[in-house]
Amino acid sequence: MELNGDILGYLWQRLPLLLLFGGGYLVYQIMAVTRLTDAFVCWALRKSGGRPALLLLYVIGTAAALSSFIPNAITVLTMLPLLKRLDNTFRENGGRGMTTVLMCAAIYGAAIGGFGSMIGSPANAILFGALDLFEVAGREQITFFNWFLWSLPLAAMLVLVAWGVAAGLGLPASARGKAVHLECLTGGGGTTGRQRYAGTLFWVYMGFWILEAVAQEAIPGFALLAPWVCVAFTVLFLFFVFIRRAPTSPAGIGPLLRPIDLLSSLPRRGFIFLLGLAVLIGLAQWLGMDKRLAVLAHETLQSDMPGLALFFLLVLAVIFLTEVLSNTTVVAAFYPIAYYAAQGHGMDPLPLMVGISLASTCAFMTPVATPTSALAFGEMRGASLRIMLGLGVVLNLAAAVLITGWLAWILPRVY
Repeated sequence: MELNGDILGYLWQRLPLLLLFGGGYLVYQIMAVTRLTDAFVCWALRKSGGRPALLLLYVIGTAAALSSFIPNAITVLTMLPLLKRLDNTFRENGGRGMTTVLMCAAIYGAAIGGFGSMIGSPANAILFGALDLFEVAGREQITFFNWFLWSLPLAAMLVLVAWGVAAGLGLPASARGKAVHLECLTGGGGTTGRQRYAGTLFWVYMGFWILEAVAQEAIPGFALLAPWVCVAFTVLFLFFVFIRRAPTSPAGIGPLLRPIDLLSSLPRRGFIFLLGLAVLIGLAQWLGMDKRLAVLAHETLQSDMPGLALFFLLVLAVIFLTEVLSNTTVVAAFYPIAYYAAQGHGMDPLPLMVGISLASTCAFMTPVATPTSALAFGEMRGASLRIMLGLGVVLNLAAAVLITGWLAWILPRVY
């Protein structure tokens, strides 16, 4: 009975976090069914004026913005038809060789957006499970709002670095200085009533969770009321999504979503890996393996190694391993390693484990790194694997340096 009470108490305490991720999934679904993402992509890419270098910046930035709230694969699926049209337009204007760099720009942005918000990647959900399982100090201070305080500057810096790599190293000479007309970008000539309604619900969702996070820090005792407040908001949000008929909907269409829509793209693998991680950690503690792993990590990673070097090596290892393995597989293996390595070196494990989560989304190099990369490489016919690998290696190394330096400096100040 006491164990059941502990589990229920934990779930009640973490209910706001669970509702946050659940609401994020609903937001993704309503953006997908109303095709609001298509309209946003067309509007954003037109801002480039058709200039190749600037267009790459808008592709990366747009993909990063979208994938902060919707799955990476959906982001790239939304952008691929437009990128193929742009590629054909460049070819017709003599700017050959844009296929690979356009594809890479979309992949880079989609990967970077994975850590732009708390709900941007399944690895972030697994991160919170791992922080709770290891009872890492400071985990309760992470909120939807203060995640943005350090993630948005980091994402912006990495977008600029990715742009520098794509435009500086990947943009072909034949395309430089050639502006193209963007009549090929169709679908962004205005939003429908359903799209505006979906956009309103998106901003309501964002506004509530930002205010909830601020209230947690500013109002004494609000933490006790937070689960009730979040449940009330979620019920109201569900009403507007599933029951209230969207404005200007034709007869018979009704609400934005139907319950059956929730079954598509359900992140089952994330739940499975989180459960597997809990089982592994429990087994390791029962067998006393946690202490042995701590000693092994301490000896393997050298006791006299500077903490920043340890941080960098772990982040770099995760980035390159995700080029050939599933990112959820890699983080499930590396969260315990990061925790025990931090203990062995007298470091705070929180920044290190957050760094593992972020690094697992930075798969920039190979077409097999993620389903998103495979999808983009398969669809963009004529893309060069050699160029993709070369640009990806440079960006992987730059990302490892940037993530390490930024998190090691900023996270102790935020949390």
